[in-house]
Amino acid sequence: MSIDLLVQALLNGFGLAMVYVLVALGLTLIFSILEIINFAHGEFYMLGGYVTYYVFAVFGVNYFATLGFAILAVGLAGVVAERLIFRYLRGKTLNAFIVSLGLLWVMQASAQLSFGVLDKPVPSAFSGIVRAFGLVISVERLVVSLSAIVLIAALYLFLRWSRPGRAMRAVAQDADAAALQGVDIELVSALGFGIGCALAGGAGGLLAPVFAVSPAMGALPVVKAFIIIIIGGMGSLPGAVVGGLLLGSVEGLGSLFMGSAAVNVLGFLVVILVLLVRPRGLFGGA
Repeated sequence: MSIDLLVQALLNGFGLAMVYVLVALGLTLIFSILEIINFAHGEFYMLGGYVTYYVFAVFGVNYFATLGFAILAVGLAGVVAERLIFRYLRGKTLNAFIVSLGLLWVMQASAQLSFGVLDKPVPSAFSGIVRAFGLVISVERLVVSLSAIVLIAALYLFLRWSRPGRAMRAVAQDADAAALQGVDIELVSALGFGIGCALAGGAGGLLAPVFAVSPAMGALPVVKAFIIIIIGGMGSLPGAVVGGLLLGSVEGLGSLFMGSAAVNVLGFLVVILVLLVRPRGLFGGA
């Protein structure tokens, strides 16, 4: 087996992994701030896909403008969900688990009633392929990967340097201490939940032209996201990125030797191996 083939497989795996990292980062951000796990996170990914379908495929708006609109629209939907539902469940893991499962079914059923049960194909926004150093990648996949990296970098810069980002980090570290320093916990919670959902919506918008849009499209990405955050460590943003890169490399190399169904099993095998060595994940705290 040639080196070029191995590198090509890794490149293909990293492309999708970066988008799934966006979903994982959203989940991690919400967990860090509200101490809840949002099992309906995949439905916000689905919502981003449908926004992209109608705005880009039906109304013909520029793809990048559509992507920005999808991020904003899903982020606002996340803020509404936090204000109406999840603000009362902060730190109540079991209650939030049950409520988020209910929200998952409500959003899926609403999508089926509103958009139908059939898949809706989104036309490709970019055509052609890029060849470099013996590697081949479609322009569409390249744009998707680079856009995901830009969004990840934007999140890092926001959390690292902006005042709201520092407030979110403070709440994630110690909410009571942050409140004593004048941080508005309610506002930070709404902002964090909204940004987490916006990342999922952006991921849905990025992959809408790659895969068909459907009411159940959020199932696989959210499973991948959970695998990534378990590998990286629950609540760790750097861990989510490293976990995504590890999952992408394993699945990319695995695709050379087995079918797509078997490749999906590799992620769970990696989770088992990591947890045997590091029960809290690679970057999990004590």
